[in-house]
Amino acid sequence: MAASNAHKKPDIQPAPKPDIQPAPAPQPLPFGLEDEIDLIEYLVTVFRNKHWIMLFALLCAIAAYGMAKTMPDRYEASVQLALRQPDDPGGISPDNRRAPEALTLMEHSFVLRTANENYRHIVMAKMRSRSFGIDFIQRHDLLPHLFAEHWDREQQQWIEGFTPDIDLAFKIFSEQVRSLVHNPENDLLRLYIRWQDPRIAAEWANDYVQAFNDYMREQTITESRRKRAFLLEQLKDTRVVEVEKSLYRMIEAETALEVLARARDNYVLQVLDAAVPPEHKFSPSVKRLTLLGLFGGFGLGIAVAIGSVLVRKIRKAMAAYREKSTNG
Repeated sequence: MAASNAHKKPDIQPAPKPDIQPAPAPQPLPFGLEDEIDLIEYLVTVFRNKHWIMLFALLCAIAAYGMAKTMPDRYEASVQLALRQPDDPGGISPDNRRAPEALTLMEHSFVLRTANENYRHIVMAKMRSRSFGIDFIQRHDLLPHLFAEHWDREQQQWIEGFTPDIDLAFKIFSEQVRSLVHNPENDLLRLYIRWQDPRIAAEWANDYVQAFNDYMREQTITESRRKRAFLLEQLKDTRVVEVEKSLYRMIEAETALEVLARARDNYVLQVLDAAVPPEHKFSPSVKRLTLLGLFGGFGLGIAVAIGSVLVRKIRKAMAAYREKSTNG
């Protein structure tokens, strides 16, 4: 009897059930706005006003066509370019101009201009830079073209003492006229110039590349001259024969780099396909704008038709609210 009591399982009291309150029913929207959206009603409204929608779309297309005809024509000229690496000055590297073992570590770090991993990004950034852009605008006299509405062609002077803003001119040129694109598939660059005159667009595109090559050439020549002047000053202060030989080699290398920079026309950018005056305009596209106006007007007409249904429901709800307020 005692053993049976020892093996007797204790009584387990059932856990009390939680008092779950039913979720409150969603409160209906007042005054009839709780009605479900009836797609049939909207479709019937659109179908009923189909003639007005089509007429509105046609008017939008006509307006877009007229706007496209009044906009000035713009032409796009482009130049395809290849980037020359800085470690190939004219096809003769500094290592081939003298025995490599004769160059000390100082000569290599001072003379040899190795290409950076982001050399292409540096060149493209300089092509888009404000300093070069303003220099190109000023040297090629682009201000009368960029501010044509303030320029008197007959008198060749600004109208009413207008003073052009060079910063605004660069903004217009960089955002609306010039664009530079890199093709990652073949690692080539393409420069685009968009303007109202196709001949001027092609002329500016070719001049821009030539001006940039001259710009980079001048920087290289200035840097070489500065280095040579520094080396000549160091040469006066040294009496060690080996150091003198090293300095003379570095002066020789800098002179060679300057000569090569002067001798090569395509110094940084090699022109693969020069720009020619385009035959067809780039913008505005009359067909594209007309279709955009047509479909835009069609969509706007449908939106107005659907909106009329919503407005009618809101007015109905407001009328019911007024009536309830009056009766209450």
